[in-house]
Amino acid sequence: MSAGTGGAKGSDYRRPLLILASAATVLTFLHHADHVVRGNHSGWPFVAEITPFTFSLLGYALILPGIYLTARGRSIPGYHLFVAVIGLALLGFVHFVPTRDHEAPIRDIYMVYESPLAGTLALGVLAGLISSVAALGIVALGTIRARSRRTEGR
Repeated sequence: MSAGTGGAKGSDYRRPLLILASAATVLTFLHHADHVVRGNHSGWPFVAEITPFTFSLLGYALILPGIYLTARGRSIPGYHLFVAVIGLALLGFVHFVPTRDHEAPIRDIYMVYESPLAGTLALGVLAGLISSVAALGIVALGTIRARSRRTEGR
């Protein structure tokens, strides 16, 4: 087996990494769709101006190659950890650090909807996104640590 595939033991973690990265991608898409539906904190290509939303679309360029390579048999937990750390940093900064452009979950997500159910669903998508990205990071770190222990034991 080639060095990049991780062998049989390396593949133990590919499935959870693939599932979590895919879940994060779906939830990212749903969160971006929520921005467009709400009509606030959106940006190009849905409105004329370039905003942080526009740059957040580049996240797909980070996570999709990891999903593709993992699905093709590569064990790349370090890459998934990098994506998770960047994703959590951006999500945390945008949604929880009170800056001028900060997107407060209650004020800018929940309260925008007339329906409490729709607002709760939008918050649930954000919570699921943060949780899936955090879980991706935890599993990736666990994979790296397990791999390190295996190589130390040789």
